[in-house]
Amino acid sequence: MTDFDTEAAALELFRARLTRKPCHAPGQRFAIDSLARAEQVQSALLAMYQKAGQEIIGYKLGLTDQRAQAATGIGQPLSGALLQAWQYWDGDAIPVAGLIEPRVEAEVAFVMSRTFDDPQAGLAKLLDSLGGALPALEICDSAIEGWPRSLFEALADNLCSGLFVLGSRPVDPRSLDFAGLPMKLSRSGETLAEGNGSQCMGSPLNALLWLARQRAAEGNPLQAGDIVLSGALGPMQPVGRGDQLRLELGALGVLNCRFV
Repeated sequence: MTDFDTEAAALELFRARLTRKPCHAPGQRFAIDSLARAEQVQSALLAMYQKAGQEIIGYKLGLTDQRAQAATGIGQPLSGALLQAWQYWDGDAIPVAGLIEPRVEAEVAFVMSRTFDDPQAGLAKLLDSLGGALPALEICDSAIEGWPRSLFEALADNLCSGLFVLGSRPVDPRSLDFAGLPMKLSRSGETLAEGNGSQCMGSPLNALLWLARQRAAEGNPLQAGDIVLSGALGPMQPVGRGDQLRLELGALGVLNCRFV
């Protein structure tokens, strides 16, 4: 194991993404052994993307299953960033050429309409700050060979971000029962995964509120126009070229895409 080196770890992850050649065990090799160190590496990695001309347009949540939080001892969600170049829409053809080992999760996407800058505010303030909710698929990926061996590695690698696909018809979040939202993910008519909103911190709104408060407390609040992916409503599934996916999210609507 080498000494902790934020920039060296971030550069290795960045190059692995660019070349599609995953790196080996960066957590062990660069001593990424805490949340604080993982967050430092993620921040440096995102700065490299921004220097290369990429724009951060939102954020994503992970570890939103409360059982997983308890099992890992972390006791909270984790977050990463979304880049504009990674965004696709309902009906799009999703290219796999730039991905390494993609996997897909069904999620809820929220779009902010106002700044949320009060770390003590509750759901009423959050709902007032939302412009809409959409069905979403997150196409997760990893720069790490065999996928991360620890949550610290995953967090450093921008929480295994890849691409994301959004529905095209926003729904008023006040009209939805997010906790009871049914989820069904299918591939070419075959059911891959089922779940519901309660699997995401009891409700995807709870996950969003956690992130909104966290960022407000850090002085970097969610802003109007930001997109936030809630975290998974069911198990992650592998995906590849030729797959046609359909996500059904109850009253939130339907999303379709194909991988090419």
